[in-house]
Amino acid sequence: MADIEWQPLPPLWPAPAVWTDVGDLMLLVYTQDGVPTWEVSRRAKSRSREELIVNGTADTFAAAKAAALFEAGAQSSE
Repeated sequence: MADIEWQPLPPLWPAPAVWTDVGDLMLLVYTQDGVPTWEVSRRAKSRSREELIVNGTADTFAAAKAAALFEAGAQSSE
């Protein structure tokens, strides 16, 4: 997972806000009320919606990205 390329989210998300795909998982990292927040969702095979697996907050934006990547790795190994 070292070669992850984060993409910016649309401007309606408060900056900074990025996303990436890791396998069948979608990772979102954004700032909500000034708090770096992360989410890991699984893309549904039969629907266009995602299923939220795990989310959380962090002290810094970089830590939120690291937490999302960590959780994606943990979900992928299950």
